[in-house]
Amino acid sequence: MGIKENAKVRQSGIELLRILMMLQVIFLHICIYGGFSSIAKNDLSGLHKAVFYLVYLSSRCPVYVYILIFGYFSILSNKTLESIKGKILKTYLPMFFYSLSIPFLGQILGLWQLSSLDKARAFFPFTSRIWYFMTLYLLVLILSPFLNKTLTSLSKKEYTRLVIILFLMFSVWTVFAQLDQTKSIIRLDKIFDSSGKSLYGFIYMYVLGGYLRLHIPCHKKARYRYLIIFAFLTLINAVLCIFSDSYSKISTENNNPFVVLQGICLILYFRDLKFKSKAINYIATANLGVYMIHEQFLVRNKLWHDWFGSLSDKSFYKLPEYPFKVLLICLTVFIVCGIIERVRVLLFKATKCLMQKIKIKLFPDT
Repeated sequence: MGIKENAKVRQSGIELLRILMMLQVIFLHICIYGGFSSIAKNDLSGLHKAVFYLVYLSSRCPVYVYILIFGYFSILSNKTLESIKGKILKTYLPMFFYSLSIPFLGQILGLWQLSSLDKARAFFPFTSRIWYFMTLYLLVLILSPFLNKTLTSLSKKEYTRLVIILFLMFSVWTVFAQLDQTKSIIRLDKIFDSSGKSLYGFIYMYVLGGYLRLHIPCHKKARYRYLIIFAFLTLINAVLCIFSDSYSKISTENNNPFVVLQGICLILYFRDLKFKSKAINYIATANLGVYMIHEQFLVRNKLWHDWFGSLSDKSFYKLPEYPFKVLLICLTVFIVCGIIERVRVLLFKATKCLMQKIKIKLFPDT
């Protein structure tokens, strides 16, 4: 009985990676919106500044890692656009729910006042880009049946060439186009977005994730060399960032070549981390909810400016225990938002059950 039940539990290495990546997302938001990165760059020095850059630049790849995972697990799917309608709806409904419930519930509770624009945007989360990641994720999901058919028809040689071309276009080109020394002769104007936060960047990662699944063989156990390479890439990125003002502006971009390679290393390590945990798999299912809740623009302003406003105070980072406090804040945001997401899931299940009962009563013969 115990063996049979355990066999139904999927591998948890990638699920653990999803959780770690969401914690990194929260940490990045502390750096960006909480003011940590600005204070670190302007007020920290010596070892403290070096450590910050190492931690910060080791946390730059979660967005692309999620799409790498998406491509990795979806590439072998032979589903059509018709057959993924349910998955599209399953992704969009929580998005629509939070887009409506968060602003209007917050106004009822007196947390904020909504403008006419805020109210209008709440009804159109997909097109109003309340969450850029969710909009792009849905677009890639819609395109995935067509991408899968195309990519799986390629030979390994053709697929490898495609990946190399995309890497040169979207990672290498974008770096040189932003360096002061080369930006006059290598330009991005009307060609690419520099940060990788666009549809082409997400398709690029989906293609790369599919390549890892199809053409990079798994190992019987996780190889630590991938973590060593990850650390080495972080170190190179940090050194370039500290000693080159021109490069520092692009060291944190999603499509930076070091960041892309870091994401690949994490996928290759965690996919071979063979263990099964129902708890980790359960927690990982709340990730998108955690993201949508804490990154909704009204919650984001309240979270980092009011509830954790001390993060923007320079004196906070003079405390010897501040790294532990930052970690505690990350965990607190993750846990609270995760609990809210579980409540949302239960609410959806209860609503679905109620609707089924009503349908049976109204249409008993169907």
